[in-house]
Amino acid sequence: MKEIIYDFPRSRAKNAQHVQFATDVLAAVTEEVATAQGFASQRSAFATATTAEQDCFKVSRKYVDTTEVASRDSVRDNVALFYRGIARVNAEYGLTAETRKAGQLVFDLFNNAGDVVRMDYASETATLTDLVGKMRETMYAEALTAIGIESAPDDIEEANDAFNAIYLQRSAAERDRAFAADMKTLRPATDEAFDTLAYAINALFAVNEMVTNDEGKRTTLTKVIDDVNAIVVRFRKTIGQKSPSGSSSTDEPGEEPGGGEETDSPSVI
Repeated sequence: MKEIIYDFPRSRAKNAQHVQFATDVLAAVTEEVATAQGFASQRSAFATATTAEQDCFKVSRKYVDTTEVASRDSVRDNVALFYRGIARVNAEYGLTAETRKAGQLVFDLFNNAGDVVRMDYASETATLTDLVGKMRETMYAEALTAIGIESAPDDIEEANDAFNAIYLQRSAAERDRAFAADMKTLRPATDEAFDTLAYAINALFAVNEMVTNDEGKRTTLTKVIDDVNAIVVRFRKTIGQKSPSGSSSTDEPGEEPGGGEETDSPSVI
């Protein structure tokens, strides 16, 4: 007896292949036909699962580009090192006792802050924020003016804030990534909804063949079964094809080929 094929493995399909399969089946089994033939609830459940999988597949969960984070960190490092260098030059080679004293005071302030460019991102952000606050105290503000770098607090703060803004974006992406449903969760739900849909259509077709003998229902359901089976056959052929390297794809649901894990360490400058 004619029926939708449903007993076939799907775990070897890549995420894109799996999403496309579900999308094609949903298009083949229209809401209008499902309502008219009595399997609207099963089709609705499959549509919900498919939509969730589509949304998950489309949304990029990558962190903010690591190079952008590193670039912003490098800028703030350079700004801090620039002003630290000016303070050191004045401390050692200032033309007057006043500038040498002011330079030493500012240079000591930088030294007391520690080796900020080698700190982890969050620690450097906090340290530079504290450094800027101290620079704005009267004693240090006067010393900065004496050696001609009174803009140092504003420049360091601007670079530090620019870094922190992009870093917070990445933190938000990490949060979303941690709490959002992933393909490993959604794919089995879509598979189960497809099987349930297939069972319903197959049962309706069988009852009609054995009891009702409604020619209109037979024609409609036959078309649905044939259309879905064509998609199933194509899908099975696709995931059974060997990759160019000669081996079959073995990606598990949700696995991203070549994916790596990012680290939260600044580059050494």
